[in-house]
Amino acid sequence: MVLDTTASPQILEPAGSNSVMLSSIWLPSELRDAKRRALVYFVCGNPGLVGFYADFLDGLRGMLNASEARTAYDVYGRNLLGFSDAEHESLGEGRAGPWDLDAQIETIFDDVASRAELRGCGSDYGSSSGSSSGSGYDFVVLAGHSVGAYIAVDIFHRHARQPDRAPRLVLRHGLLLFPTIASIDASPSGRRLQLLRRLPTFDAHGHTYAWLALLPWPRAALCWIMGRAMGFSPRTADITAEWLKSRYGVLQALHLGKSELDGIREDAWGEELWEASTEAGDAATPKFFLFYGKEDHWLASHVRDEFI
Repeated sequence: MVLDTTASPQILEPAGSNSVMLSSIWLPSELRDAKRRALVYFVCGNPGLVGFYADFLDGLRGMLNASEARTAYDVYGRNLLGFSDAEHESLGEGRAGPWDLDAQIETIFDDVASRAELRGCGSDYGSSSGSSSGSGYDFVVLAGHSVGAYIAVDIFHRHARQPDRAPRLVLRHGLLLFPTIASIDASPSGRRLQLLRRLPTFDAHGHTYAWLALLPWPRAALCWIMGRAMGFSPRTADITAEWLKSRYGVLQALHLGKSELDGIREDAWGEELWEASTEAGDAATPKFFLFYGKEDHWLASHVRDEFI
């Protein structure tokens, strides 16, 4: 992906000349005069930085361009709440996060519903995107990675329970990538984090310990380590380093992680949510598509196998 914001409103950069973090990514379809228009709304995992998914979403855009015929698919993704320092500071004293899992779900639900009513999802809801219309999207495909998959599924659940909350929102499919949707505390990383939480001061001061550990390392050094030792791409390494050195990013990640451990237990939605049938005329297409990895440090293999 060429991240050139001067040529297109597709990549929305945050304020701040030294920042490499993206606040959102907007990749509209180039298909004109389509019979239907759909929104593919991507929900990040934790840490909730959409910049980590720029290459993936660009690849998805390319595949959609090659396969679109009667339906045009616009692609949109945004950061989860609290991972940008500017976001905390803009709320003012006493109103900043961090935000837990339920707050993330509620915020994304409201954003999905609002954007589904307008065609175009730029920072001003597509006034310069070339695909804006007042008629709304015909349907929405929710895609999510890791805890983003949990957020996507719970939005399906909440919308089914309260359809009047977003009467124009049509949720057609869920694309769940490496989904952490049950018993996250049984995963290898979940068990390690639970052990850390047994320390008397970890829940209250874990982010401070992380800040102290990172304090001696300048951003450039962290970027070098991420690139050389961990094999990150230059852009991903830079985003990771900026997040680690930010004022609130690690705090938000730990707070959300603890909320995930407390909230993501057994399947809380019931069998009816996982029924394969969808609306009339599309009954042969599953509602959800789940993509698992062979090994996932945030998902216990036996939990995955039992769910399948």
